[in-house]
Amino acid sequence: MLVCLAAPARADIFMAADFTLIAGEDSGSYELTAAVPETLAQDAALAWPEGCRQTGMTRQSAAGRAHFAYAFACDRALAPGDVVQTPWKVDGGRFAASVGGIATDRSLAADANGIAVPIGEAGGEARTLIQLAREYLAQGVRHIWLGWDHLAFVLCLALLARGRELLWLVSAFTIGHSVSLALAFFELVRLPIPPVEAAIALSIAFMAREALLVGRGAQPFAWGRQLTVVTLFGLLHGLGFATALEELGVRPGEQVASLVFFNLGVEVGQVVFVGAILATLAGLRVIRWEVPARVAALYAVGAIGCFWMIERLAGFASA
Repeated sequence: MLVCLAAPARADIFMAADFTLIAGEDSGSYELTAAVPETLAQDAALAWPEGCRQTGMTRQSAAGRAHFAYAFACDRALAPGDVVQTPWKVDGGRFAASVGGIATDRSLAADANGIAVPIGEAGGEARTLIQLAREYLAQGVRHIWLGWDHLAFVLCLALLARGRELLWLVSAFTIGHSVSLALAFFELVRLPIPPVEAAIALSIAFMAREALLVGRGAQPFAWGRQLTVVTLFGLLHGLGFATALEELGVRPGEQVASLVFFNLGVEVGQVVFVGAILATLAGLRVIRWEVPARVAALYAVGAIGCFWMIERLAGFASA
């Protein structure tokens, strides 16, 4: 009798939303994605923080949820108090972000107006010069040590010259890639990446051939020519470094410091690598294996450079 008189019970389903913030391709640009239950996903405007504006929006539906992607840009760095007010009457949500090396993952509470997404937490507090130096020096070292094509080129330089001549060649390469890194990072120069990567591979094969010819006496060490060629190839490699720096999501206001420390990190990693090569050659010289090891290394590096060039050209053509 009590069962018959009782009002029907309703299963209380928790209606949640998921928000994700990532950095855009351009400085000061971001993308906020929102996954909301389809039944609550009315198209309504979001309230953006002061200094930020929406630049685009797309919507897709899948598995009973609406997926929104909002592109927006800010003319200043994100501040800790910045929030985006969303209109969806959900019960709660989750916010995840990774911008400028700062990761955020937390739950969100809702109120009568919807959910306020704290995008400012992804911006974090203004970082000190020491914090920027620590982060971007490490990123620069990491990039040069994981950039096999850049290391292969530096290896060719270390096997081409010695002493003061090697110092000048490495300095010319440093100047070249430092200039193009700055120009590309500040978007003063913009070139498509696939042909640049193919040209970088070609530069490795070319320098391996130069080192082989000079080493066997078939070609004299033309000081002015080598210096010019290495500088020009350094400009190419700098464009590749700029791509890696852009992918780190540098915040507005930190561009100059991040560029300087990232470039210094690249140089530190490069100097350590050259030192390791010279030490290895000195050890091989003691046991009289320097010449055959040098020739074998140059043939191997040249072949790899040719393979990379063909591979990248094929990928460029298919794209």
